[in-house]
Amino acid sequence: MFDNMQWSAELKKRYNFVLSSFARMYGPNHITMEMMHFSYLWANSTDNHPEGTLTTIDFYFRDLWIEKK
Repeated sequence: MFDNMQWSAELKKRYNFVLSSFARMYGPNHITMEMMHFSYLWANSTDNHPEGTLTTIDFYFRDLWIEKK
């Protein structure tokens, strides 16, 4: 899906940040294409994650992903 795309360093950083939240919540072996797509869309937006602990941020991304499903 994302193989031939040119990504900026900032986009990669934001994308990996979201995916790391899903990995913490569900485990790296349970990351789905749907999560990857959501992560790309969020990373490519101007949205910012909330301040706080990683747990707060993890639940923010999980709740936002479920809301967008």
